[in-house]
Amino acid sequence: MEKELPKAPLMEHLQELRQRILKSIAAVLIFSAISFFYAKYVFEILKYPIDVYYPGMKLITLSPTEPLFIMMEISVIVGIILAIPVILYQIWRFVEPALYPEEKRLVFPLVFFSLVLFVMGASFAYFAVLPMALKFLIGIGFSQLRAKPMLSAELYINFLLKMLLGFGIAFEMPIFLFMLQRAGIISTKQLKSFRKYFIVVAFFIGALIAPDVSTQILMALPLIALYEISIFVGRFAVKKQNTSKDIQKAQ
Repeated sequence: MEKELPKAPLMEHLQELRQRILKSIAAVLIFSAISFFYAKYVFEILKYPIDVYYPGMKLITLSPTEPLFIMMEISVIVGIILAIPVILYQIWRFVEPALYPEEKRLVFPLVFFSLVLFVMGASFAYFAVLPMALKFLIGIGFSQLRAKPMLSAELYINFLLKMLLGFGIAFEMPIFLFMLQRAGIISTKQLKSFRKYFIVVAFFIGALIAPDVSTQILMALPLIALYEISIFVGRFAVKKQNTSKDIQKAQ
């Protein structure tokens, strides 16, 4: 017999949701304000690849307000990152009453591994992908157009942040596929049958970043490895879930 979860009036839920959202926004604003005073140090970290791989290249600003906007953008991004624990806690407090004990046990491992995978993806983009992408993209501009390589600081920061965010999200694939498998939306068999297509997609993504074979392999291998991990973890989780259901039926 399934456990009856406590119910609350709709307005009470909406009021609590409003409070959780306001607290999350307040955390982002506070951390962003604090981060503003350290934005220049974060900027130095973000432009480190340029300094190392292209020491002669200068980042330029195209308007008097651009430096301020760059600092504000960096502050907000860092503020959101620092506020993630607060945001996750507010989400947890809102949904926790509606979760079953088995679901509650999954929350913290999923959150932990989500954060770890995101950091791994962003780090991979920063240390491995970005240098190769810059070398290829800037090389095209110089060799084909004979254009002197000068970068707008704002456009460079936007490009870098999008790359870090994109790879961070891409590395969340095992978590995403695990949840889909556990929910019964897709099966391990379907993932296995799609494997050969995914390998082609992974190498295509590598080719978009840089055309040489070594770079394509470097880009594709982590994505393929994450896909294989998704299959393994999903198969194990579904098997465990089915075993748990069989035990409950037997009781």
